[in-house]
Amino acid sequence: MSYLRGEEILPKELLEAVQQYVDGQSVYIPAKEKSDWGSGTDTKQILDIRNREIFEKHREGVSVQELAAEYALSDKSIQRIIRTQREQNIAENTRRNTMSEYKYIDLLKRPELKTKAAKWFHEKWGVPEEAYLSCMEEYLSGATKNGWYLCMDGEVIVAGLGIIDNDFHDRKDLTPNVCAVYTEEAYRCQGIAGKLLTMAVEEMRTKGVSPVYLLTDHISFYERYGWEFLCMARGDGEEEPSRMYIHK
Repeated sequence: MSYLRGEEILPKELLEAVQQYVDGQSVYIPAKEKSDWGSGTDTKQILDIRNREIFEKHREGVSVQELAAEYALSDKSIQRIIRTQREQNIAENTRRNTMSEYKYIDLLKRPELKTKAAKWFHEKWGVPEEAYLSCMEEYLSGATKNGWYLCMDGEVIVAGLGIIDNDFHDRKDLTPNVCAVYTEEAYRCQGIAGKLLTMAVEEMRTKGVSPVYLLTDHISFYERYGWEFLCMARGDGEEEPSRMYIHK
């Protein structure tokens, strides 16, 4: 902390008044408006990023003990971070829900969105837009029963998934597959993915298609929506197998 000389910044009369209380000593004068902790440095931002990272890893199945070891924190600290992040997400989601009403869309009813949707899925998964567009056009033309489903906030796509014959794995007999499940980070923890999954499964059932399968590395997420672990399957080009789920 740097110090200022009183005689250089204070009027003589004020300085003499202060000297009646302190003389030749250092005095801390607080700011009129107190800044938040860490606002003048990058520390708070760095910790915010770290805490969000811890929360996301825990949601993906990493245990509290593993996170404590990775980040050199106690189990209680990790639990507190997870609890705080969850509360913040709930508060943000509640605020957002008061501002907009989401629409869950079968692409068949909004075919004009196919180009926009193909681009969105490409940005999330890196698969060429043309591949997504080809699957969507097959669906829209009636060549396949495999559908594509979106969640919209206004005219913005915030989540989506599709159904294809095989999601690039070695169990070709387990078909069709839910694929490309994704929710924008700011819209997570609201049950959006669950509603899309339910919508897709019910739509396929009305078409006489059941069960439906899904390949993932997530543990405990899909079980919330009626999916059951079936077996392990190896993705194309993958060294380690992933979890195959079924929804009957």
